[in-house]
Amino acid sequence: MSSNAVGEKDMSASWLSRDRDVGIGVFVAALTIRLLHLIQISRLDPYFLNPAVDGTIYHEWAQRIASGDWVGEGVLIMGPLYPYLMGLMYSFTGPDLMVWKIVQAVLGALSCLLVWRLAREVFDRRVALIAASLAVFFEMLIFYGGTVMVVNVQVPLVLSVVLMTMRALRLGGVSRWLTVGILIGLSGLARQTMLLYLPVVCVSLWFSMGSLTAKSFYPARVRFLAALLVGVTVILLPFTIRNLIVADDFVVVNSTGGINLYMGNNEHSDGRWRPPRIGRGRVDTPVAMQETFSKVAEERLERELSPSEVSRYWSGQALDFVVSDPSGWMKLEARKFLLFFNANEVWNNRSIEISRPFSSILSWSFLDLGIVIPLGVLGMGLAVRRWRELFPLYGLVFVYLTSIMVFFMVSRYRMPAVPILMIFSAYSLVWFFDSVRGTNFRSLLAACFALIILIPVSRLDLAVPDSYMAYFNLGNRYRENGDHDRAIESYEEALRQNSGFTSTLNNLALIYQEVGRTDEAGEIWQNLYQRAVKTRDVGLLKRSYRRLRSLGLEPINTPNINDSAPSEKRQSSPD
Repeated sequence: MSSNAVGEKDMSASWLSRDRDVGIGVFVAALTIRLLHLIQISRLDPYFLNPAVDGTIYHEWAQRIASGDWVGEGVLIMGPLYPYLMGLMYSFTGPDLMVWKIVQAVLGALSCLLVWRLAREVFDRRVALIAASLAVFFEMLIFYGGTVMVVNVQVPLVLSVVLMTMRALRLGGVSRWLTVGILIGLSGLARQTMLLYLPVVCVSLWFSMGSLTAKSFYPARVRFLAALLVGVTVILLPFTIRNLIVADDFVVVNSTGGINLYMGNNEHSDGRWRPPRIGRGRVDTPVAMQETFSKVAEERLERELSPSEVSRYWSGQALDFVVSDPSGWMKLEARKFLLFFNANEVWNNRSIEISRPFSSILSWSFLDLGIVIPLGVLGMGLAVRRWRELFPLYGLVFVYLTSIMVFFMVSRYRMPAVPILMIFSAYSLVWFFDSVRGTNFRSLLAACFALIILIPVSRLDLAVPDSYMAYFNLGNRYRENGDHDRAIESYEEALRQNSGFTSTLNNLALIYQEVGRTDEAGEIWQNLYQRAVKTRDVGLLKRSYRRLRSLGLEPINTPNINDSAPSEKRQSSPD
């Protein structure tokens, strides 16, 4: 072997060793930050051991699985992967959320490592290191790691899919394409959005296999495509069969597609997730929504419906809206498009803004979507000449953009695409550095002009402020935990942001009574009573009357509380 060959081999080994060391450093740094975050919120966050909405459902579902109920009842209404993983762990450790969140911290650190590996696969080491650093310190990824949400499993799975797709395109091999299929199937069990990525992978496979010889090109593509589809099918099929056996209904994974389609496409939609108001009141949990949507559909069609029929009914209602008001729907789609690339949080279940006081890491964090989105979009434009090679990355962003535009915007639904934007953000920064050192001033000026446009566009105020709901939910959690002082503080903050929200007033009056502040409670009940008289809200009228009487007070301007009110009027929150 020549001395040049030996030197090249030694240099290659040196770079591989350096890449390994960087990868270890990324993982350790990310894990350390996430564990410190967990330690802090375990002491301060009232949600830590009492998760919100979806988290409670997953936690209880996992406990049933751990106790031996692996099949369950009825058609699935949520992706099963997350609770099954929790249940598997619970079967060894018991229902310990702290242990589960440590597992999530490891998965979060793995996500950062995968960002490093994926960026290193498609760009140089500088881009990879910057992208990994963005992932390590990015506030939303840290925040979600302390919650009980499926996004903690989605992100590493999605990154694994894209990384394995890039490697399978470069190296080929039936086993690699089978692995890609299995990973897509697992991602689909977490949330079905990722199944939309399958066509992207198929297109990449069919048109990008430049490493194969012309003679074996077509046969290889067929084998690889078959392996890909087998991998997806072998993961999804057991749950499809399970739905068929348990509920006698053909549903691939879960049955809420039509309901979600309607929630994002109706005359009241503003592009964000909002609890629908159908039937007699507000429904804001997956179980309550499924039950209410099913009941309303059955009442309208005057027959019993299977979950798949309920889904088809609401899909039809969404399509009716699109057909009846195409201009309104187009405006709605434009809004969803802007929301996808908007830096402001569209929260659901948990809001990072009210969680900052529980973690100094979140309080100090400055890496947010306001940085990642403009630089990421710019990077996608700067790298567009390599679109064929980078098609799986562009395709992933397009898939999640499409899912938001088809359904509705929630920040955590967009999150699996954010690490890809981080990679393009890092590419932008390296491109700027190289351009400043070079002489490409015209391109540099154009890129700066693009950023001047992208930054304010990404920060447009597109959402009606609703942080009062986050404080209302926080107050409820404190109240459930018996922390009356903090519950009162949270309710009062909610009222400062929205003084007319009946549910906050109701719960604040209740807790005032519980702690003996009867004068303040009585004042609120009097106000609610007068509001009920004006709005003819029978439920609120009776409840506020009953509460006033319990305090020995007489309501002002007492009507006949048995007077009827319009049946479609919303009933306020019960005691």
